[in-house]
Amino acid sequence: MRLLLTFLICLLVGQSLSIGLGLLVERYSTPYTGLVSFITSYFAMFWLAWRVAVRITEPRPRLAAEGAPPE
Repeated sequence: MRLLLTFLICLLVGQSLSIGLGLLVERYSTPYTGLVSFITSYFAMFWLAWRVAVRITEPRPRLAAEGAPPE
């Protein structure tokens, strides 16, 4: 459940950045270029948000808590 919630939060932030990027590119270029950059970043954010969510929620090793020397 924690992984899913982290993914949704990362996705919300990422998609907001995608919208901002698309609007910024559209302002300084053509609407077609803005649309292409938005669609590209929109789908890339799904992959990136999943990778970030998995990285954030991965279990930490408990070697330090058990008193084992680090390798």
